[in-house]
Amino acid sequence: MLGFHRPVKGILKNEAVEVMGVAENGIAIRSSDGTRSTVSKRHAGSFDLLEVKPIEVSTGDRLLLTANRRDAGLRVTNGELVTVSGIDALGRIQLEDGRQLPADYRSFTHGYAVTAHRSQGKTVDSVILSGDGMQKELFYVAASRGRHSVTVITSDKERLQQMVGCSMARTSAMELLRGTMAARRMVQRAAAALLSSVSKEIIHQEVHRLPLRKERARERGFGR
Repeated sequence: MLGFHRPVKGILKNEAVEVMGVAENGIAIRSSDGTRSTVSKRHAGSFDLLEVKPIEVSTGDRLLLTANRRDAGLRVTNGELVTVSGIDALGRIQLEDGRQLPADYRSFTHGYAVTAHRSQGKTVDSVILSGDGMQKELFYVAASRGRHSVTVITSDKERLQQMVGCSMARTSAMELLRGTMAARRMVQRAAAALLSSVSKEIIHQEVHRLPLRKERARERGFGR
């Protein structure tokens, strides 16, 4: 399916059409009333690619809305979590906050779990966090959503401890330069310490060898 967020010739804003195949000059589509037409590459910035997947929706279900919608009397935001209060005879979903999703709004999925990215800006009473492989910034975002409690679930506690200590932030050129210079100074100090210890060992050995050389010289003198 193609979901149009901007109108083009013969297709309305927010309309979804079915992809039928590749045409000579674009993509062959079919609208909900059965009308067939073609979308050319110049319309590529006007639609999103959608996958149709049937789900059951009942009163009390939590939904995650995945597309923005700005109509008269309706404002829907991508990433919003809502609760279903009912469904009318036309298939329109009623929400607990009084809003009604139009019959042609189908950009949603069950919202019992969300990614850490989508959780930004939200606050809930309790958070259950699957923390495997989650780095510092995302772990902080997800864990800080809970008002009263946070439960972290992981299959590898040690690996999680290592991962949350790693930052996803990109290293700047200056930080990289400072790190390189610090590493160079560390190597130089280690090399200087090694050379110093080797020099001391050579001096130490030479000091101990000196009496032995004198003794051997005396022995050679006595032999003659």
